[in-house]
Amino acid sequence: MVIYGGGKMLVRIVYYMNNTLPKEKIVVTNDIKKAERIAREEMERLRARDYELEWVA
Repeated sequence: MVIYGGGKMLVRIVYYMNNTLPKEKIVVTNDIKKAERIAREEMERLRARDYELEWVA
């Protein structure tokens, strides 16, 4: 996949759960603050103990 300047980036969010395997979500954005907000909101909904963000492309 080729992404040209000005395009959206992919962010991989990994949610670490208490008693199960981690869950993943891919978000399309070029704003790290938006990705963090999405991760925090989803973490509360999933009742995860932590999350990790990673730029994919």
